[in-house]
Amino acid sequence: MTDETLTDPGPGAGATATPDPLRTIEQRVLWLSTSMIHHANRVRPNPSGLKVGGHQASCASMVSIMTSLWFSQLRPGDRVSVKPHASPVLHGINYLLGGLDESYLTTLRQFGGLQSYPSRTKDPDAVDYSTGSVGIGATAPIWGAVARRYLDTTVGGPDAVAADRRSPTVLARQYSLVGDAELDEGAVWEAILDPSVAELGEIVWIVDLNRQSLDRVVPNIAAGRLEAMFAAAGWQVIMVKFGRLLEDLFARAGGSALRLRILDMPNPEYQRLLRCDAGEVRERLPGAGPDADAVAALITEVDDETLLEAIRNLGGHDLDALVGAYEQIDDTRPTVILAYTIKGNGLPIEGHPQNHSSLLTVEQYDELAASLGLDPSHPWGRFDEDTDEGRLCAATAERLRREPVAPTAPPAVPTDTGKTPSGTSTTQAALGRTLLALSREAPEASARVVTVSPDVSSTTNLAGWLNKVGVWSPNERRDWFADDAETIMPLAGTTDRPAHGTRYRRDEPGRTDRRARRHLESLGRTAVPDRRALRPVRGAHTRAVVLRHLRRRPVDPGGYPVRRHAGSGRRSAPIDHDTVDRPGTTRVRQLRTCLRDRRRVDAAGVHRPARTPRRDLVVPAAVDAAGRPATRRGPRRPGRP
Repeated sequence: MTDETLTDPGPGAGATATPDPLRTIEQRVLWLSTSMIHHANRVRPNPSGLKVGGHQASCASMVSIMTSLWFSQLRPGDRVSVKPHASPVLHGINYLLGGLDESYLTTLRQFGGLQSYPSRTKDPDAVDYSTGSVGIGATAPIWGAVARRYLDTTVGGPDAVAADRRSPTVLARQYSLVGDAELDEGAVWEAILDPSVAELGEIVWIVDLNRQSLDRVVPNIAAGRLEAMFAAAGWQVIMVKFGRLLEDLFARAGGSALRLRILDMPNPEYQRLLRCDAGEVRERLPGAGPDADAVAALITEVDDETLLEAIRNLGGHDLDALVGAYEQIDDTRPTVILAYTIKGNGLPIEGHPQNHSSLLTVEQYDELAASLGLDPSHPWGRFDEDTDEGRLCAATAERLRREPVAPTAPPAVPTDTGKTPSGTSTTQAALGRTLLALSREAPEASARVVTVSPDVSSTTNLAGWLNKVGVWSPNERRDWFADDAETIMPLAGTTDRPAHGTRYRRDEPGRTDRRARRHLESLGRTAVPDRRALRPVRGAHTRAVVLRHLRRRPVDPGGYPVRRHAGSGRRSAPIDHDTVDRPGTTRVRQLRTCLRDRRRVDAAGVHRPARTPRRDLVVPAAVDAAGRPATRRGPRRPGRP
């Protein structure tokens, strides 16, 4: 499975045996997620005949992880970013918890129904982070954690953060459920390597290590290398490779040889075993190494059914192993859990190298229903309230219930600072003076402004603003230049100017443009979950970007936060998306159409003619020396008339 020998804490370390109701719920979540995709493609009327799509195999590899997380680990204040292709799993869990009406289960990928990927604004059930293109969902909780800390320390004060750490609900963890292929995205490692991220103990990533891409089994995914890279960035790394059944076999005579054989096995060879019957597994599994006889002797003691179950018993599908991994999380630093999984686990397409977007046939769907004891003609249904499963669902729903947050009116912003600038000045200098004037004229509005600069505060004319409000950081830092009279800017929060009481966050040196934009995005959408709106501003060499709120669904991790979430310069006006306003939406579309067509509009949206009438370009016809029209047709190609 990997080319390196790894160590892991073992399954269920520190955990009790998983109750049977949770295993039954796990099977129901698998059934619901599979059925939603099946109904969208095989049952729902489809006049076009085109494939609706969905990822049954990708959902199946996440079922155990998400079931164990929701029903045994999450707290009300926690936030989870779900990998895009696992959205049906999220909807299935929300349905069992009573957070989604049954009528929506038949609307996956339908206009106005459940979205292809988790969407905060379009899905009818609870979604913490909108996810889409790779790299966006994985890193969003990092910047969400920074924004949450900023709000708690600037609005609630340092005591609020100290209390959060002792509370059973907060300091809320920020979970990212990530596919292993998503770790190929550069934005992911840019975020991991950010120096400030190593101080965020509420960050937890769970990697679905199924070792498959769209078209093949990836041959060279080495978990040991990933482990070393995360550890070098200051993260805690927890490996969840094997389940309890395999660990029991490893404890027998010849078990160490079997363990080493599986660890040294190339990924494609292991995946091929999943497509074999028991006889083929007995023939292939021992291999040709020096310990082949020991492995063969061990598996002769195991019956066929147990052997086939054991070869699939990876840690990412063992509830006890996953719960044990959650109990080892160290809240003083970020944590990544690398969970070995099988793409399509529990489905007839399990282990197939091209199962990424394949769909179960009607026969395979009926086969799955029979194995789970369910009726394919009536796929929907919650557990009865008087069953163990029903009581566990009810208890989980109550535990995760979030108290509604009342919205607060934004502070008034003055339309004029009362000072008219004189002379010629740069827009950067004007921005700095405006922020200072805002802090004097409207301190409440100024308290909602946070500036983010990639270590170029002095060159972007924010030094005066910085000196007034200070520098914010997740943890207290000593300013060793505080007693230097020639130092004009505070470099960090200090005892007399605490970092937790300031409103400026300066990015660490080397922060990339993409990371800064993602940071801006997280600050800009704080009004949605916490009803405490911020107005982040980023100083740049040529412009300042004022961010508003998240719009619909992320597309590009670099440009999307600015192109879709912000209005900058004279290209477009800032648009507030706090409420869904249909006329406002129409107005936005009109503005975008005008911008695209380069038409001028006034403030009321009335089209105005351009200053210079548009001239049609007339191309003169070609003529020969005598002034007669000349043909442009070249020599005939062979075979053409």
